Amino acid sequence: MYLEVLLSFVSLLQIASCGCHGHHHHHAGSVSHRKTAITNVLVWDGRKFPKARSTVVIVDGMISDSNSVGAVILNGKGGYLIPGFIDSNVRLTDCAYLSMMQKYGITTALDMGTYPYEVVMKCGEHCVTDIRASGAVGTVNGTKIARVPGFPADSVIHTPEAGRAFVAARMAEGVDYIKLLLDPLGPDDATIKAVVKAAHEKGLQVIAQAESYALYAQAARTGVDIVTHAPVDKALDGVVINNITSSNMKVVPSLLMMQSTINNTGEPFFMYNNVANSANSLLEAGIPLAAGTGSNDSPYVLANPPFGESLHEELAMMVAVGFTPSQAIQATTSVSASIFQIEDRGAIKPGLRADLVMLGADPTVDIRNTRKILKVWVEGISS
Repeated sequence: MYLEVLLSFVSLLQIASCGCHGHHHHHAGSVSHRKTAITNVLVWDGRKFPKARSTVVIVDGMISDSNSVGAVILNGKGGYLIPGFIDSNVRLTDCAYLSMMQKYGITTALDMGTYPYEVVMKCGEHCVTDIRASGAVGTVNGTKIARVPGFPADSVIHTPEAGRAFVAARMAEGVDYIKLLLDPLGPDDATIKAVVKAAHEKGLQVIAQAESYALYAQAARTGVDIVTHAPVDKALDGVVINNITSSNMKVVPSLLMMQSTINNTGEPFFMYNNVANSANSLLEAGIPLAAGTGSNDSPYVLANPPFGESLHEELAMMVAVGFTPSQAIQATTSVSASIFQIEDRGAIKPGLRADLVMLGADPTVDIRNTRKILKVWVEGISS
């Protein structure tokens, strides 16, 4: 008990003196001139937990290959150490949600449409969950989001020229990636292709929300990098799956968001079968899939999955549609880091950020064990 209290006190000291990087654009600099050794833990190797316990050393917020001499020792007592979770689909409206996500083991969150971008970035100044974001999404007149009061006019894109101007406007804000909302109303193929070309020229990926078979097909043929959500109207078949494979598209199926939307709109529940079957087909085809919840509290969105706990529900739903528990863990760690090109996290390796979660039970045996969180570290600072 005394050790726990002492460690908590050390954590508080670290936070007090911490030159915590906020968001990656804001400031670099040392995190905490501290050395911590987490001993006696089973360390995730990217696919499984080995039988033998080992030690992970953290120096200044990074995983280190140095020894534990001079480190604050934390005895993990046989806990399971995994990389911090990445939620690849949130809409952050309040900075307080970052600390809520952190409690649930989410150390990185990818915002998909909160605007303006700078509002989201102001949240990234503390030792909490790291946030990346797109700023306002590109859409057309007539969609629900375009009717929201204050929606930026430069995000309404009916022509390729407007698409290019939209990318330039978001780039000027400093966004991390570009987000589109695909809808039967538009944007059309030419506009999407113009957005993709302009974004790629600047080194940014394009993410598109798509909730129907036809919109998935559109995303694949227009060169979108990543799609969020899944088709409700008709399950993806071999034709679209092949197009997705050949276009190298990745997917954040957002199962909980889709199920909640179906429930809330009074659609028959069996429509979720189209979502589940699509996710299973994507998995079987080897398409890279990331876990994302769609967590938000906006009155303009059809469903409001809660922040933090929803990720654990999403992982269980992924297992229910055919993922192994290990594949579900990869979907919220290494695969999501790879899909979104965030190279400094998603695994427990020297040189990567010390974003870590210690669990009290093995999640590869039962995915629900991801909820059994004992401790969370963001850049080496534990909470």
